Amino acid sequence: MKKYIQWCLLLTLFISVNNAIYGHRTHTINITITDKKTHDLLYGANVQWLNSSIGATSDEMGIAELDLVDILPALVEISYVGYQTDTIKITKEADLKIQLIPMVALNEVQVKAKRQTSFISSMDPMKTEKLEAGELKKAACCNLSESFQTNASAEVNFSDAVTGAKEIRLLGLSGIYVQNLLEGVPFMRGLTSTFGLDHVPAPWMKSISISKGVPSVKNSYEGISGSMNVDFKSTFNDSAKLYFDMFGNQQARIETNLLIHHKIKPTLGTSLMLNGAFMPMKEDFNHDGFLDQPLIKQYNLLNRWNYHTDKIEGDYMIKVLSENRTAGQIKSNDDSIPFYKINIKTKRVEAFAKTGYIINNKSSLGTQFSGVYHQQKSQYGNKDFNTQQGSFTGTFLYQTTLKNDFHTLVTGANFVYDDLKEDLDTLQIKHRDVVPGIFAEYTFNWNKKIAIVAGLRGDYHSRIGFKINPRIHARFTLAENTTLRIAAGSGFRAPNVLSENQSLLASSRRIVFQENPVQEYGWNYGISLVQKFHLFNREGSFSVDFFRTDFLKQAIIDIDGANNTATVSNLHGKSFSNSLLIEFNFEALKGLDIKTAYRLEDVRATYHGVLMQKPLQALNKGLVALSYRTPNQQWQFDVNLSINGRRRMSNSFSDYNAKIYSPRYVLLNAQILKYFKHAEIFIGAENMTNYRQKNPILGVPNTTYFDTYQVYAPITGANFYGGFRVFIQ
Repeated sequence: MKKYIQWCLLLTLFISVNNAIYGHRTHTINITITDKKTHDLLYGANVQWLNSSIGATSDEMGIAELDLVDILPALVEISYVGYQTDTIKITKEADLKIQLIPMVALNEVQVKAKRQTSFISSMDPMKTEKLEAGELKKAACCNLSESFQTNASAEVNFSDAVTGAKEIRLLGLSGIYVQNLLEGVPFMRGLTSTFGLDHVPAPWMKSISISKGVPSVKNSYEGISGSMNVDFKSTFNDSAKLYFDMFGNQQARIETNLLIHHKIKPTLGTSLMLNGAFMPMKEDFNHDGFLDQPLIKQYNLLNRWNYHTDKIEGDYMIKVLSENRTAGQIKSNDDSIPFYKINIKTKRVEAFAKTGYIINNKSSLGTQFSGVYHQQKSQYGNKDFNTQQGSFTGTFLYQTTLKNDFHTLVTGANFVYDDLKEDLDTLQIKHRDVVPGIFAEYTFNWNKKIAIVAGLRGDYHSRIGFKINPRIHARFTLAENTTLRIAAGSGFRAPNVLSENQSLLASSRRIVFQENPVQEYGWNYGISLVQKFHLFNREGSFSVDFFRTDFLKQAIIDIDGANNTATVSNLHGKSFSNSLLIEFNFEALKGLDIKTAYRLEDVRATYHGVLMQKPLQALNKGLVALSYRTPNQQWQFDVNLSINGRRRMSNSFSDYNAKIYSPRYVLLNAQILKYFKHAEIFIGAENMTNYRQKNPILGVPNTTYFDTYQVYAPITGANFYGGFRVFIQ
């Protein structure tokens, strides 16, 4: 309680001091850029104040968000490859629409401007990296789990060697500590945490934003290591009225998507998105008698409606999922032992509604509501695991400026209801969580030099009790191209051990509850530095960040103890994560972008009284990503090389697993993309080094030493793929 009082006093003092500072906030204007002849939106146009380094680039809606300079009137220059450069005078703070005149056409050759597809936001107090649709096209990306091959911050790993389950890791911590958001609304919680990454089709996504450190208090109480926000395409942010794609690989995996956007009137639009994913081929390249990848039939459907006026902005969405996943043995060397089969059937319906209302030029109101019903019926060998979850969240927000425009306050309240039922054979677990909460967040933004966000929220959790979580983020512009950020704060969550660790069921392990974990609570601290530079008239950036997470309470799952057990208990001792990332980006030649990164993650926890490195967590990783786009903008070549460090293996099943650490290995991916006016064709290869984990499955099914949990590398070898995309604008 003493710490909480100190934080409250500090926050109060901070607000009082900054309210005494005289200054002004930097404003922005939106400039919409179109083709004067066709009225098409121009994506990637450059907008810059004359005799200034302040500029912006237009997005897929043709909109460039430009920071205002201190003195008006002033001149701004708009340029775009294949168009005549225009210069206009800005006299006041007001949005504009600019039409550029095309130059002489070159025999139907489509000319596109270069635009960053992955970048760190320069204005956000949090270190936020944004991956746009162009970045997702650089790899064989069919769903959210495959969207981070070119990203150094986040990593996706297989959870076991049979089911195909994956989890995202940030700062070396499991995805359950990441606040997952769909356009600002919490999603992928509870039951969805095991297979949810596979349930978000990549072509539906407009962008992914990854933020390190505790997220904003507006979002939730749960995020400890960071947040991931996914934005879907819609009628108002996607220029394509019709989109269709097809993906296939040598393992007979097929993915297809159909997106239809229809603007009913200028203020109202609707979108229909359909997805089908199929993995029908039975493969056993390593001849261990098990399927190398599960057989999957998955269907996704989404319908969203958008309503935008000068005063009201509304987004409404419903999404339906059906999936059948089958894995396990395809042959056995012992006819006396029955085949080991896994079957997982999932049905999910989710919906959300967001409405924002502008009261005046200083204040606005917002509401967010979401509801989910998730049902899973599964069989892991001789274990039956049947679960269902119903969730509802509601949030009310009020935002206003205080005195000067550079002081902003957001207050609100939210309500979370979770009803989870888990049946594992004769074990029945029921959780009904009711969590009302309130929050306040103050933002101070002074002349682009300093931006500070300080927040405080209080929540009453029906299982845990009342918790207070302070959070603060600060950005300091030390020089024109030098940005320093610091962050600190706490978060908590209620664990659902069975739902969040289903991969343990794909083994002979018995889950033994020594204690019943009620809550997880931790603090996160971080510092980052971003330095942009120009070398040989080329742009580049260098960044380094360090984050530490300390858990005071945590659910500990010990797989190092007795054979064929996974012991669940509360933390008794220390548990922490240290994460260091160094990244370098540079345009070496015109059209050639180079990204290199090194990540060190030291993650430790106390197991049976001993502080140990977390099993199956890579200590370090290196990444090299090359991307080249030809001068005519018609071809793109991408190569990604990852160097994966060793991981500590579990001490259990020592008769089958004599290794203390896994070996280091290298993965190489490459892709060629051809652009046409209304289509794209791509071919590529994954795991070109053909590296495979030897013996990912230990022991014999239905015996003491059977285990599929200790997977650290690909199970399948080199994989070639191809596909196409067609769109009508």
